[in-house]
This record gives sequence, C-alpha cells and structure tokens, in this order.
Amino acid sequence: MNNNKLQLKKVGNFCFSAGLFLLPSALFFSSILLLISSFIGCFICEKNYFKCNWNKSFFICGLLIIFSSFTHSLNLNPSFKDLLDPKLSFIGTFNWLPFFWLFWSLQPYLNSEQKRKKSAIILIAATFPVIFSGFGQYFFDWTGPFETLNGLIVWYQRPITKHGLTGLFNNQNYAGAWLSLIWPFCIAIVIEKSKSFLSKFFSISFLITVGIATLLTNSRNAWACILISIPLVVGTSSLSWLLPLALFVGLILVITVYQTFSGNVQDILREIIPTKIWLEFASQGIGNLKVTRFEILLSAFDISLINPIFGIGAGAFPIIYELQQNLWKGHPHNIILELAISYGYPVALLFISTIVALLIMSYKKVFDKKNQSSEFNNFEKAWWTSFFTFCFTQLFDIQYFDARLSIASWILLCGLKLILDENTKKKTNHVEWEN
Repeated sequence: MNNNKLQLKKVGNFCFSAGLFLLPSALFFSSILLLISSFIGCFICEKNYFKCNWNKSFFICGLLIIFSSFTHSLNLNPSFKDLLDPKLSFIGTFNWLPFFWLFWSLQPYLNSEQKRKKSAIILIAATFPVIFSGFGQYFFDWTGPFETLNGLIVWYQRPITKHGLTGLFNNQNYAGAWLSLIWPFCIAIVIEKSKSFLSKFFSISFLITVGIATLLTNSRNAWACILISIPLVVGTSSLSWLLPLALFVGLILVITVYQTFSGNVQDILREIIPTKIWLEFASQGIGNLKVTRFEILLSAFDISLINPIFGIGAGAFPIIYELQQNLWKGHPHNIILELAISYGYPVALLFISTIVALLIMSYKKVFDKKNQSSEFNNFEKAWWTSFFTFCFTQLFDIQYFDARLSIASWILLCGLKLILDENTKKKTNHVEWEN
C-alpha cells in the first residue's frame, strides 16, 4: 500500500510540474495534466476536505452560486427575461466551483517551502515562450493566431497596431497580468545569495527582459504591479532608489506628454519612447475613451442592486450595460461587482472576505522578522506578492476569466494557505517540545 502511494505521488508530482510548465503555452494539455494531478491529490492529501475552515468557506460559496443559478432559471427578473439566458449562470459556475476543489486537491504539491520554490521556478521557465512570442510579435511583426493539433493549441499573435504586446495571450492586459504575476519570482531569484556569477547574470537578464516585455504590453495595471512588487520582495530599503527613479520617470513622462514642454527635448523623448506607451498618459489617448473606468464601475454598482441577493446571472452585465448606455463593455472591470451582478452580494462578500483574510494572515507570517533568515523567505515573499498584485489588478480590470491566469491564481492561493498551515504546525511543535 505504501509503495502504491509513493508511485501515485511521483506521478502526481510529474503531472503537476508538467502542467505548470505548459500552462501559458499549451492550456489544453496543461489542464489535463493538472486535472490528473488533482485527482491523485485527493488520495494523497493529508486532510479531509471538510476539516479545513477555508474549504468550508469556499464550499458555502459554491452552494450559494448554485442556488443563485437556479433562481435565475426561474426568471425572477421579468424586466430582462427576454434578454438574459439563464443557462449562462450554470456555465459560469465553471469559473468558480472547480477551483474550490483544486484549492484542496493540489495541496500535496505545494506543502513545503522547497515545493513552492520549485513551482515558482517552473512558472518562470514557462514564461520563456511568452517572452519569445511577444518580442517576435512586437519587433518582427509575427502575426497569427497560430494553431496546431486542430485548434487544441492556439497562440494569439495579432498585429501590433494600437495594442501593446500580447504574446501567447489574446489581450495585452492578460499578457501584462501574467508577466506581473511572474515578476516577483524573478526578483526573488536575483536576490538569492548562493548563486554563481553565470546564474546571477542570466537571472538579472531575464528580470530585465520580463520588465521590458511588461512595459511593452501598455498595461497600466501591470506597470503598477511591477513597481509595487519591488519593495514587497526586496524590502523597504529599495524605496531609497525606487522613489527617485519613479519621480525621474514621471518627470520624463510629463515632459513627453504635455504640450507646455513642446520643443526639441520633447521631440527627442517622443522619438525614444514608443508612442503607444506615452499615449497611455496623454490626453490624446485618454480622450479617445468613450467612457471612463470610474463611470463603468458606477454603472456596474447600479446594475448589481437590481437583485443584490441572488444576482442577475452570469453574462448579464454587458447586455444590461449596453441596453442602458448604448455602449458595449464585456465586464464591469471589478471582480467584486462581477460576482455580485452574476450571483449576488452574499457570494461576493463571503468570497472576497475569505481571500482578504488569507492575504492578511499569510502576510503576517511571511513578513514576520523571525522568518527573514530562512533561505526560502524571498520566494515566500514573492509568492505572497504575486497573488496580492494579481488581486489588486482585479479591482480595476478582470483578467481572471483567462483560464491560465485563474489556474495560476488559485495555485498561488493554495500556497498561501499552506504557508499558514506550516506556521501553525511549527507553533504546535514548539509548544509540545516546551511541555
């Protein structure tokens, strides 16, 4: 029996690692491998699902989502009866319910500092195709999308026009979200102490490459994330050079953007800085927006109050928003409002409060001064930072519905839960030893 369990662990570990590596480049095969590893994880997981309070919280969320979906099938909103398809609510549950299970079943592959560090390095390695395809798209006009295996693998390589670098993703914001999610781990590798000169050179080179690729996505959320990540992973000492650098870059942008500074210097800067980047801050670029992000959020909040208890249904926002504003927007640009509109505020508040509680509790553990001497602490800080910055972006945009990003985010959340478990075990063992 022990031998069989050991073999299962080996197969599960291989499938999990391979699935992580293929996640951004071959989602179909990655999903199969991660699904296999999760099924194996059910048999080798140390704790029963319902012995964990975090699992209970997500399980209740799942029940509320299912119940809300059934209320949508009863057409309780006659005003939109002919516009909304209640089936979308049940289809939308696949964005949530499977991940409540994966949060538990993938824990055997992340239940130590060594395993989390290994997973982080695999995610970095998995990003090479993203960088390669993105630079090919941006600098050499590689266009697509490219498909293989009858569409099982699709690489989106759209022409660079007004959009930024997208790489393997179909949207520059999705590409930016992936790169900013990987960025903290790149920092952690760079600041590792025991590294050869050659390893240090390659890690610094890749960090710079990821930073450049993130810049070229033209995603302001991603830009904010890479700035936030630096003091969180490196420490507050980095602010001594980060703040002056940020002020210098801000000054350069001001000179580049505003007509007040028109002249030779501005012309030179506009030649050096890619137009698509400085236009993100210029009135010409912002003025082209038909509606501001804040106006979308206000409209989304009003729509969420139509049925605050059970929600209106998945996919309801773009339909109702277009009906009210005569303008199409695919989502409300805020994950809390998206959940509230789709399944109601009880689901949204329970889900978000669970995530916030995990973030706060794990922050106290990861950034505790007692843990700073651990050789793995930089990766633990990067792990927390990666998930935190991803959550931050979901308040102003929603990249969660790209399966690669949602899978990665739940793996990160699973790791945070296990960091807390390890802390609890250490305290328990310490008390037992003293007694």
